[in-house]
Amino acid sequence: MRTLSAALAVLLPLGAAPARAQSDAEHMLDAIFQMFDENRDGAISMEEANRFIDKTFAEMDMKHTGRISRDAWMRFSFGLADLAADQGRSDAYDRAKYRIFKRWDRSKSGALSLDDYRAGVLGDARASLRGRQKAGEAPRIDSAAFKRAPFVRQLMGSLK
Repeated sequence: MRTLSAALAVLLPLGAAPARAQSDAEHMLDAIFQMFDENRDGAISMEEANRFIDKTFAEMDMKHTGRISRDAWMRFSFGLADLAADQGRSDAYDRAKYRIFKRWDRSKSGALSLDDYRAGVLGDARASLRGRQKAGEAPRIDSAAFKRAPFVRQLMGSLK
């Protein structure tokens, strides 16, 4: 969480006004996308996505249990918690995060394994590509597809 939070703090404009929270959220999404897109080619490859997933999973699994507890998930900002608070939308943002957690908790154990987290992120990324990818082509997520991913739409929707 420290790595992602610190990087996002640098990328977020200082002193953002609550009335601009949606555009600030869009800028934050662009910053998150850039963190995924390590080689800056305008698309996230599966290798880049997996490295980012591994890194953020480790940040949320601070006790090194191999699982992300619901509490650890809810504490993780994803770079948008401050914007939600500034806009008075923290409750809606937390509800969106909780719905994502429940959807990705395939075993219904109340915690996400690395496999659950990876399947959730990549499954939502693939959903954003349906009908937009050529058969046999390796999945690559551009910025528009990233913003169409169900988990991104849920988080962004909570800020409206």
